[in-house]
Amino acid sequence: MTRLAISVAVAASTLLLAAPSLAADYFGSDAPLRTGFANEDGSDLDNPLTFELGLRYWYSWGAQNFNLGSAALKDNDNAQTVEGQFRIDDASTNYYAKGLAGMSFDINGTQTGGPLGQPSTVTDGRIAYAGGDVGFSWLGNNPHAKFGPFAGYMYWNDSPNLGRSNYYPTPTSGNSQEDDVEVNALRLGLSGKVDLGENFDLTGEVAAVPYAKISGTLGALGFAPTVTGANTAVEPASAVGMDGWGYGAMAEAMVGFHPTDHMVLRFGGRAWYLQGKADETFTENVLDTSGATPTVTRTQDVISTANPWSLFRYGLLAEMSYSF
Repeated sequence: MTRLAISVAVAASTLLLAAPSLAADYFGSDAPLRTGFANEDGSDLDNPLTFELGLRYWYSWGAQNFNLGSAALKDNDNAQTVEGQFRIDDASTNYYAKGLAGMSFDINGTQTGGPLGQPSTVTDGRIAYAGGDVGFSWLGNNPHAKFGPFAGYMYWNDSPNLGRSNYYPTPTSGNSQEDDVEVNALRLGLSGKVDLGENFDLTGEVAAVPYAKISGTLGALGFAPTVTGANTAVEPASAVGMDGWGYGAMAEAMVGFHPTDHMVLRFGGRAWYLQGKADETFTENVLDTSGATPTVTRTQDVISTANPWSLFRYGLLAEMSYSF
């Protein structure tokens, strides 16, 4: 309370001391009171940070293609995904940062080449992603249009449930793993935004993916125990693991409607495509089948190199965001 009283007293004293000067400025000239500081271009008052937060719904169609020698694992599915996004624009420097994160809640489809090569239905699974970009506008502090380059990173897990192929740690006990495909991708691209009248805008981006690292487990890709000679057979002793690289492109475009100054509803589409080569590894048991019960004579590691793969996901986007 004492500090508050002192502060009030200091403020009052300052006003009393300044009163003669203010009076002279006002009554001694035709001009009104002078401002203490001029607003300069580039100040925080003229060029504030703006923030945008929003939710998106992505209905997408996906396709996967993985190869292991002569075997192929293919998937066609549709997925529903909820996504959060943010964007921060700095009008004083013309830079921006944005990010997103999404998770599927429903996946359905069909696959071929899964457990033992048999077609099956895709039910559930996991599709998740998160990433961020930093960009710049070549158009300067233009409130109605932005266009320029960006660079960023994307994590993408595309793992619909394609079924599981059994493998055998011993000849009498089986095991299995689910698919788990992870991608870490570098993004380099161009983005833009333009106002279409007072209540509409158009946003879009296109990004090259010059390098993407892919890794994980192809749990649905396997083979049945196979006779390889007299009293000899082999069987899978692990799930198939993969490790490789790729490249591709990503793009999206949306039309926005502004019902208020701070809210925007957007509708549009998005597409992601990657392809590349991967090394795939697994372990197999060599069996002696001469007795009543097969026995493992040795376990060996197998590697298959430079197997082609591809991931494709595209669909419709709807967004509701709030800016401040």
